[in-house]
Amino acid sequence: MPKKIRRNEDIYLAPGILGRYENDEPVAIDENNGYERLNPGNLADKIRIYKREVEEWFLNPAANMLGQESFRNSFIVLMVCMSYIEGVEQYKTGTSSNSGSKAFFVRSFKRLYPNRFQDKHIEKLYSKARCGLFHNGMVKGGVIFNNDYNEPIEFEDDGETIRINPQILLSNIKNDFERYINELTNSANATTRGKFDRMFTVL
Repeated sequence: MPKKIRRNEDIYLAPGILGRYENDEPVAIDENNGYERLNPGNLADKIRIYKREVEEWFLNPAANMLGQESFRNSFIVLMVCMSYIEGVEQYKTGTSSNSGSKAFFVRSFKRLYPNRFQDKHIEKLYSKARCGLFHNGMVKGGVIFNNDYNEPIEFEDDGETIRINPQILLSNIKNDFERYINELTNSANATTRGKFDRMFTVL
């Protein structure tokens, strides 16, 4: 969930977007675009904040890490990817993943890679990679990285071995996010925009 504007403290909602109260009204200030004042309750401005937040705090830094020491940084990149998969699904569905994290992860992953993987294998990825990293600080056994793999994800031994190409996976996720932002900025997609508007708030 996004950061919230605080009454008694300035806080960055995204890189270069400062949230604060002015004259008892919440405002977001885009320092990268002439200190333009954004309305935190306006859908177009919320999309701008969300886009900057995801790209500049997560996806772009992850891409930079892969460009430097790809093998050493693969775990951090995978954490970014795993976080995105579940997080974006909340905005796409307009509902929180509380108490349903696995189902959200599986549904989002199947949308990212339609008709390619079985639920039971995606659940292994959820357990071994997503939960391993976020609950134990390390992937569980059987998760292997290599930038030379031909596919972003491959399951072997009925999901006990999971081969991941971090570069392809991150590239696929960046493309997915770009498509989602294009959907959100298209006024014809009223349902998609309404779900996002309901879920994303900095107030």
